[in-house]
Amino acid sequence: MRRFLLFAAIVLAVAYAIGIPLFLGQDDDPLPPKADAIVVLAGSDRRLPVAQALFGGGLAPTLVVSADRSGRDPRRATLCRKPPAGVVCVHAGPASTEGEAQAVRQLADRKKWNSIILVTSRFQMFRAGRIFERCVNARIAEHGVDEPWWRNAIAVPLEWIKLGVSETVRRRC
Repeated sequence: MRRFLLFAAIVLAVAYAIGIPLFLGQDDDPLPPKADAIVVLAGSDRRLPVAQALFGGGLAPTLVVSADRSGRDPRRATLCRKPPAGVVCVHAGPASTEGEAQAVRQLADRKKWNSIILVTSRFQMFRAGRIFERCVNARIAEHGVDEPWWRNAIAVPLEWIKLGVSETVRRRC
């Protein structure tokens, strides 16, 4: 049992040592002067206000909101109940980043978008960017939202697992 605990502690330490710069050290991409759409992923109630500020600043004529089925984001639920002009709510088939990318791909193909601004938590930028670049035929500019320290602490090891799944089992769109 001691060997297992020591091994687990070492693996966790390495995961954080590499994961903190990889997942939390991501800088925002330079925002284009104009994009076709701003896409905000579900999962945190901090993301939507940032996306709305970018949308309100006139960076894109469309705000795509990934609807959160969990009900943990009442602001998102209210917005998607009766979306105003320029706001489109999508419900990802599988409730995952891959599902969100698939839903956005269909919308982007239909609307013939060339560029999107992707808004998500900073810890998710690396993985989400890879998935969206693989799935959506448009230029992607990533904009990260900072989360509380405790959320980042939980997210780093989980992002390793999600990255492994998205790069092996769920490689396609």
